[in-house]
Amino acid sequence: MSPLFVGAANSTNRLFGNLSSNPSSPQAGDRYYNTTTNEFRVYDGSNWVALNPTLGTSSQNPARNAAALYALGERTNGYYHIGTSGSSRLIYCVLDANFMSGGGWMIAANHDAAKTPKNGHQARLTARSDQTGSDDGSGTPATTSMVPEKSFSVNMNGVPFTKFAHVCYANSNMSSISTSNWLNPLAYYAGSYNTEKTLPTTASYKSDDFDNVGLTLQMSGSNLARRLTQGGSATWLQGFGVADANSGGTGTFRLNGSGASTANYPVWVSFRELSSGLASYTFSFTDSSGGNSTSNPSGWGWDDFQDGSGMGDDWEVEGVGDNGYRNNPSYIMLQ
Repeated sequence: MSPLFVGAANSTNRLFGNLSSNPSSPQAGDRYYNTTTNEFRVYDGSNWVALNPTLGTSSQNPARNAAALYALGERTNGYYHIGTSGSSRLIYCVLDANFMSGGGWMIAANHDAAKTPKNGHQARLTARSDQTGSDDGSGTPATTSMVPEKSFSVNMNGVPFTKFAHVCYANSNMSSISTSNWLNPLAYYAGSYNTEKTLPTTASYKSDDFDNVGLTLQMSGSNLARRLTQGGSATWLQGFGVADANSGGTGTFRLNGSGASTANYPVWVSFRELSSGLASYTFSFTDSSGGNSTSNPSGWGWDDFQDGSGMGDDWEVEGVGDNGYRNNPSYIMLQ
């Protein structure tokens, strides 16, 4: 189909109609409808620009969170622009309706369990630019940095959520996202709020206490009975945070422990309770100590944080047993 010329007499601006991809040899002012992305596009002389970009596919039209994408019927997992116009970031969103009781999850931080946290990027659930980064460097992680084989933290400042989960997965085919790793959870624990929350922006912080804990999530409509329990209880979780040791640091939030050798304070933890205001019975991406070589990789993955604040190995995974999947990689996701 030949393009129509639009505009003033002798105009060279062309309307190409419906196409599945950008037409070749464009001129400024050319326009067409992209049937692949459902966008009306115009060529600005350098790039094809969407006039009505699909929610989450452009920094000019970001989604407020992955739940907003899911609510509109989006079911394709991938990297989406999340935030506000002019202040968005790409986040890997799981939108598959069969995943963990329905899609709309955002993977906000990941630890690859291939090293101690302080020997690469130290993953945290954070709303601060100075804690954001990946094994590839500081700053906003690129999509190539947000994969299972790399530790990373996304800046979640201002992104609302109601549900949290810390998920353990298999160390397999880690260079790309698949059902060999992220999309096939081995174990988890989860909590939710009755109203939307956002992360605090202080260097150390404590979340609000969860309204609902011990959640059983589903895969493809069936209960995933692989919750992490503490002392046999699935309802142990009170909250999470980024915490300093019991002395030093900012003092905004502290652990009931000190002397970690695998990670630098402040460290991300979840916790069962506060003891004199200090986080106790903590769990994290790793233990607080362990080996520093591949011949002794203890303390590199999924474990309680035994700097004095941990669970003393008194934790289990349903259907697996004591300390199930210890030292595996894990990520934090929000919905």
